[in-house]
Amino acid sequence: MNQKFLNLFILLIFSIFISLQHGYALSFVRPLPENSKAEITAPGYLKASVFVNMSASDFATATGTKLNFFQKIYFKVIKRHVKRDLKKNPDLLMTDYIDQKTGKFKFNSLWFVIGLIIGPLGVLLSYYSHQQKNGPNKKNRTTSAWIGFGVFVLWFGFLFLF
Repeated sequence: MNQKFLNLFILLIFSIFISLQHGYALSFVRPLPENSKAEITAPGYLKASVFVNMSASDFATATGTKLNFFQKIYFKVIKRHVKRDLKKNPDLLMTDYIDQKTGKFKFNSLWFVIGLIIGPLGVLLSYYSHQQKNGPNKKNRTTSAWIGFGVFVLWFGFLFLF
């Protein structure tokens, strides 16, 4: 009887440990000795001078992704542009290259109507248009043309099905 009770108790404890969904961590904090003070410095990852001195493998380590062949080449091209701009402005930050306004989509009604009326040719026209070639509005006009083409497909699909 005593052995059965002990086995049942061990089985119950074991099943509780297995069925737990959360793990509890135990950590020990050891203070540094007084004679070895660690110096805390601000990270310089925003400075363009730090970016220029990075290699492709350092950049891959910093971002956590492995760069393929074409990304490594593009990284070197960007590094060359930043180095040229760094000569003009030594206090250059990498945030100066990010334009917050271009990240948002703005609907372009002209290219929507072109994509709606012409269909796939309107989408091709939006890609090959010389209106601000590779400018900030290229993504907006091509996306608007694709939306217009989607409505074009729905419109003709509805027309031919019914």
